[in-house]
Amino acid sequence: MLPTRYSFIVADRATGHVRRFTLRIRLVVSILTLAVVVPLGWGLQRHSAALNEINRLQVESARLDLENARYRTAAAALSRDIVTLQTAITRLSTRIARTNASSPPMDRIPRALRVTVDQSDVSHATAPAFDLLSDLLGTVDHRIRVLQYDVARREAIAGALPTLWPADGWVSGGYGYRRDPFTGDREFHAAVDISTRTGEPVYATAHGRVISARRSGNYGNLIEIDHGFGIQSRYGHLSEFAVLPGTTVQRGDLIGYVGATGRATGSHVHYEVLADGRHVNPLRLLVDRQSDLAAN
Repeated sequence: MLPTRYSFIVADRATGHVRRFTLRIRLVVSILTLAVVVPLGWGLQRHSAALNEINRLQVESARLDLENARYRTAAAALSRDIVTLQTAITRLSTRIARTNASSPPMDRIPRALRVTVDQSDVSHATAPAFDLLSDLLGTVDHRIRVLQYDVARREAIAGALPTLWPADGWVSGGYGYRRDPFTGDREFHAAVDISTRTGEPVYATAHGRVISARRSGNYGNLIEIDHGFGIQSRYGHLSEFAVLPGTTVQRGDLIGYVGATGRATGSHVHYEVLADGRHVNPLRLLVDRQSDLAAN
C-alpha cells in the first residue's frame, strides 16, 4: 500500500540549516486531475457547441436552398404568366381595333344589341410577395377573360350587323313614308330599294344562316337570313337564288341576283333589316359604301 504522504529534507551545507517539506498524495493527485480534466472538458464543450452550430447552419442552408428553388420556380411561372397575359392583351387590342373599324358607331346600333359587361373589382387578401403577384396576375387574368368574352361577343355582334351594301346600285326608294308606286297612297316603306341591272350579284350583308329562299307573294323571290342576336335581313324581287335554306354565309358571300319578280316596277333589290322582329333603317347600319364595294 502506497504511503499517504512524502517528506523531503533540504540541508544547506554551508550554514547547516535544514528544511523539511511534506506532500500529501491525494492533494497532488487532485491538482493533477483538475489540471487535465478542466481543459479537456472545456475543449469537449467547445467542440460540441461547434458541432451544434454547424448542424444548425447546414439545416438553415438547406432551408434557404429549398426556398430559393421555390422562388426560382415561382418567378419562372410568373414570367410565363406575364408573357401569356401580354400576348393576350396584344391580341385583344388588335381584335378590338379590327372590330371597331368594321362596325358602325355605337349610337347607330339598336339599343337592344349593345353589349354591357360587368367589370366588378376582384379583391384579394394581403400575402407574401410571390403570392401577392400570383393573386394580382390571377385578377388580371380574370379581367382579361372577361374582356375576351366581351370582345368575342362584340366580334360576333359585329359579324351579325348588316353593314355591307347588298348590291352595287343606287337608292331608288328610301326607308319611311312614301307614295305607293302602284296605288299612289301614302304608306310606310320598311326597307330601302337599291336599283341596278337585272342579273347583278346580291351579297349577304353579314354573317348568318339562310332560313328561307323561296317565292313569297309581293316580295317575289325572297331570301331571308338569320344573323343571330335577333337580327334578320331580307332580299326581295330577286331573279335567281344562289343559296339554299340552311346554308351558312359570311358577309360578302353571293346569295342571288337582282331581278324584278313580285310586285316591282323595275329591276332592284328590296332590302330589309329587322331587330327583334321590328324593322330598322338599313342605312343606319351600312358603313362606307365605296370601301364595301371595293372589298367585293
